[in-house]
Amino acid sequence: MELSTTMRESTTSCAYCGGADNYVRYRNEYHKVEGSFGPFDLFECRDCGSLSTVNIPSDERLAAFYREYDQHRPQWYTNAAASSALAAQYRFYAQYLQRLMPRKAGSKWVDIGAGHGEIANLLVSLRPETFGCAVDIAPAPALHGRIDYRSIDINANGWVQALGTKFDFVYSVAVWEHVVSPLAFARESLSLVAPGGVLVMICPDYGSLARRALRRAWPYFEPGEHLSIPTRKGALACVGRAATEVGLTAEQYRAEASSLWVGYSIRYVLEVLRLRWLASAVPPTIAAPLPTGILATAITRDR
Repeated sequence: MELSTTMRESTTSCAYCGGADNYVRYRNEYHKVEGSFGPFDLFECRDCGSLSTVNIPSDERLAAFYREYDQHRPQWYTNAAASSALAAQYRFYAQYLQRLMPRKAGSKWVDIGAGHGEIANLLVSLRPETFGCAVDIAPAPALHGRIDYRSIDINANGWVQALGTKFDFVYSVAVWEHVVSPLAFARESLSLVAPGGVLVMICPDYGSLARRALRRAWPYFEPGEHLSIPTRKGALACVGRAATEVGLTAEQYRAEASSLWVGYSIRYVLEVLRLRWLASAVPPTIAAPLPTGILATAITRDR
C-alpha cells in the first residue's frame, strides 16, 4: 500500500524541553518498511539531546498509518510475533509495571496505546484485585473480563475527556515516541492520574549507549513512525513542563527517569539481527536482559 506524505507545518523546537537550539541530524529519511512514507528531516536538541521530526505527518495520515499498523512492521518483528518470541518482553514490562502500581485494593489503571492488549492481560493476572482499561485506535482485542476497552485516537483532541475518569495508575509502553506532541501526551496522561497515583511512560532512550553505537541501525530509529525520542534529560524536562501545565507545583509530584535492561527472548534478538536460520533453532522462551536503549519515566502525584 502506498502512503501519501501529507505533512503539517514544520517545527524546529525540541518536542521535549522546548529548546530552540537545534540542528538537523538526518535529512530525507524514509520509513524503514514503508519506503513511500517520507521523506523526513530529524533534528537533535543541543539543550537536552533529544531527537524530533521537523516535518511531522498530518493527523489524517498518522491515523491511517496506525489503523493498519501491523502491515508496517519489519519482517523480523512479524517473525518474532509468529513464534511467540515477543512474550518475554511483555512479561518483563508487566512485572516491572505491577511493582510500580500503588498497593491499593480495587485500584484502577489504564494502558494507553495498548496494542493487542498483551501487557494489559498480563498485568491484570498479576494484580487480579485491580480493574483495567485499555486504549488504542484499533478495534477491540481479546481482553480479560476485568479490562474495559476504548477505541480512541490519542493524537486527536479530547481523547482524555473520552475516558471520563481518573486512575490510580496510568502507563504507556512504546507510545511516547509515536505521538505528535510529547508534551501534550505527557500533560494529558498526567491529568488522568488521581492524587497519590503514578504515571509511567516507557520509550526508547536517544541518549543510550545502544543508540550511539548503532546509529541508523538502532531498531528504534524509525523515521515517520518514531516522531521523537527523548534522552533522560529531555524526558524529565518534558514531564516537568507537563506538571506545570496541569497545575502541579514541584512539591506535589516526584519524577525520575532511568534506563531499563529489558528481558528479551534470544530468538527475538536473533531475528532483529537478521539471523533467522539461527533464531529458528532457539526456543522462544529463553530470555536475557539486554541494554537495548529503553527509558522509563515515572511521575508520582502526592495525595
